[in-house]
Amino acid sequence: MIAPLGYAQGVAKTSDVGHTGQIQKAPTQMTTGAVKTGTVMAFNAGTRPIEAPSPIVVQSSPDTKPVSYMLGKKVRFVDKDGRAVDPHVWVRPGARVQLGFDRRGRVTRVTVVEKE
Repeated sequence: MIAPLGYAQGVAKTSDVGHTGQIQKAPTQMTTGAVKTGTVMAFNAGTRPIEAPSPIVVQSSPDTKPVSYMLGKKVRFVDKDGRAVDPHVWVRPGARVQLGFDRRGRVTRVTVVEKE
């Protein structure tokens, strides 16, 4: 009985692939271009180069709890027309923003929809 099963299976040619020993993290389900809209609850833009910016805390609706989002290495702060804005002036508690994310789930773009 074993012999017929062995003949029924095809043998595929494979190439020998070496493993480098590096393990890569699987990407999160958030994809590039994902957007989250909400009201800024807390944000400290930081000062360069002394202090890095803090995470941005956004509440999407009055019924939900605020969520803290980590910022990417390079974050663009823009107004709703796409013009660059100063985060020290525009991104304050009470401002309505849209957050754009990278594949790792970090904020890469903050669009100020409505200034406080």
